[in-house]
Amino acid sequence: MQRNACYPALVLMVLFTVCVNPVHAQWPAIPDIDLSKYKPSDFTDAELDLPYYLKHFHTFANSVVATGPDKGFINIPVWRSPEDNKPYNARIMENMLSLAWFYCTNRPWNIYYNSPALRLRLEAALSFWCRSQNADGRFSEYGPQKWNLAATAFSTKFMGETLRLLKNGPAIDTAVLQNAIAADRKTIMAVLTREDLYQSGKNFSNQFTNVWAGALAYLSLYKDAAIKSQLENRIKQSANDFQSPAGFFYEAGGTDFGYNFNTHHSNLWIAYHYSHGTALANEFTEEEQRYYNWICYNAVPEPGSDIYTINRPIEMRQKATTLFSYFTATPLGESVAGIRAFEQNTTEKKRAVEEARKKLEQTWPNVAPLATGGFSAYSPYVFLHRPLYQWYPSPQQKADAIKQLPYIKSQRFIHQKMDSRNPTVFTYVRQPGYYACFNSGPQLKPQQRYGIGLLWHPKAGSFLQSQTDTYDAAWGTQPEGGKLYEADTLEASFSINNKTITTITPIPGSHDLATGVLTISYPLGTMGKKSVVFRDKTIEVTIQHPGHFTEYIPLLLNPTDEANIVSPGKAVLKKAGGMIIINFDPAATANLKATTLKSGEQKVTVLTIDGGNKLNYTFSME
Repeated sequence: MQRNACYPALVLMVLFTVCVNPVHAQWPAIPDIDLSKYKPSDFTDAELDLPYYLKHFHTFANSVVATGPDKGFINIPVWRSPEDNKPYNARIMENMLSLAWFYCTNRPWNIYYNSPALRLRLEAALSFWCRSQNADGRFSEYGPQKWNLAATAFSTKFMGETLRLLKNGPAIDTAVLQNAIAADRKTIMAVLTREDLYQSGKNFSNQFTNVWAGALAYLSLYKDAAIKSQLENRIKQSANDFQSPAGFFYEAGGTDFGYNFNTHHSNLWIAYHYSHGTALANEFTEEEQRYYNWICYNAVPEPGSDIYTINRPIEMRQKATTLFSYFTATPLGESVAGIRAFEQNTTEKKRAVEEARKKLEQTWPNVAPLATGGFSAYSPYVFLHRPLYQWYPSPQQKADAIKQLPYIKSQRFIHQKMDSRNPTVFTYVRQPGYYACFNSGPQLKPQQRYGIGLLWHPKAGSFLQSQTDTYDAAWGTQPEGGKLYEADTLEASFSINNKTITTITPIPGSHDLATGVLTISYPLGTMGKKSVVFRDKTIEVTIQHPGHFTEYIPLLLNPTDEANIVSPGKAVLKKAGGMIIINFDPAATANLKATTLKSGEQKVTVLTIDGGNKLNYTFSME
């Protein structure tokens, strides 16, 4: 009887043990790697960036949650902002690709290849991602069930490469893999078919076009007529919806160099990789050609440097000062000759590899510490782009493309671009002494600044750049006690040789205007007026405004450049290759103020001129 009485208790105890132990079970730890056991020569030229990621992989992989409702979540802030490192944020899980890459990549130094401990974490991460998906295929980013385009479309791009690796890599649980494939397909179809996501893509093109990459990666693995049809239809439809007739890709309804250079070109690169040699590739090369027609007017080269300084104050979201830091490597120069001007040529690429290998050898086996909390301290993009098709122009091909840049090819033109969605006007003036970018229209975002955005000397390089989201480092006029006028809507009128251009309705697209002396005028508030006259080697600025005001002129200085106020009414900027003289009313008070702002390698120094009722000043280029 005692045995029978104890039996149910024994059964309950066994069941309790079976149910509870897995919850508290610990995965085997992912071990650290001792890089001193390897040599820099063990890494190919394409792998020279990997020792950092290899060394810190154990920290990253061991952060995967092992138990509980968040099992599989990557719980370390190394991708995206730390405050957004939450289980509901699917953007964090883009780093599943990093787990998959080390699990599937067989290299002599990759001690994590086919690791059982890593497999547990990878399977858990894939399962967590599947559980995070809404029934309709969408994912959230900024709160539980706050489904959005970015979290959904980006998932397709990173999962596409993850599935490609798993297709040919070591085995994982079949059910987990099939669930991930099904979830990815559902997400792709959600992006391609939901009208609300497409409408969002019209304002955030970099987000939607992730699905070009994700869907094409999926189609390279699995035949799917429905995805193929929807994808091709959306690609054709988006040509006018996602790209302005001025040439830029829409971000928040306007232009943004950071997103256009970076994320959008990542998407284009992957799409071109999978469509290369097919008719579909033409859609992407035509899109890139239109973008070239935009960027070739908005980016100017710095002498003796790979840096291009950009007409930045019109940017809507990010804050990019130069092209060098943002433009993702792209093979599209193979088909779009103009883009070669902005790409590394074969010699530059070889030199960059040699420098990277030399640095690795000098510091081996040390690598930079893991910057936990950094936005991209452990970025999945490192693994996303590795297998992609690449093409570099020869030095001659790049030189030829630079010669075709409009302000180098010609010494005299007036060109104007206009958006169709918002009446934003971008005016470009090339005269023998300089090149100028002038922006006008409705203010679409508070950080935008209008007026002169960029001035460039053909031998000395850029010497003025209006700084986004500033009031004291943007070009413009500020009334006493008021706000910079150019930090608001700017409605400009244009005349050439004093003959008004009578365009009443803005014409979208790109247009060459008649050559001559261009005058741009616009009101300053309700009682003032400002005009800018673009002559051969001088730019004349006239301000009429009641009361006291301050004019801000943000100058760019390389380490060897000098800027000085040499006498009342005269400031001189000396740069290698040229000199810019700024003459103004001798009675006006002027000051030069260094800032902490930088544009590429140049520091921003602001010349301020105080005026009252009226001020005239000129830029003279020598």
